[in-house]
Amino acid sequence: MQILVISNDVELINTVSCPLDVEDCITKIYNNSRDPLDIMSTVCLANPTILVIDDDFLKPQTSHILASIKKIMQKVAIIFVTSNTKIELGREISQLGVYFYALKPLENDAMIDALRSIINLKSKVQY
Repeated sequence: MQILVISNDVELINTVSCPLDVEDCITKIYNNSRDPLDIMSTVCLANPTILVIDDDFLKPQTSHILASIKKIMQKVAIIFVTSNTKIELGREISQLGVYFYALKPLENDAMIDALRSIINLKSKVQY
């Protein structure tokens, strides 16, 4: 199982990269470019089971990128992280099939619980 993190937030990266006690679970970090085509290419090539997207890294193109990813990869589980508390963003993102929506500052336990929950769900379903 592969987790792809699109962020430059060290705290988020450290939280997601912590050991989850899951065999064959690999975490990759992407923070090279904010170009939507580079991000789409990276996501498609990595073909992750779980995609952690940091809105603060991708603004203002986050919802466009997420919608494009979901069109191509319907089965990917997305965890969306942001510091933006506006309800409009929440409404927009929730329509894209996000598994977990988290506000910064993150609680490590909540993020780890969300990751474990998705991993357990995905391991039960034939991927």
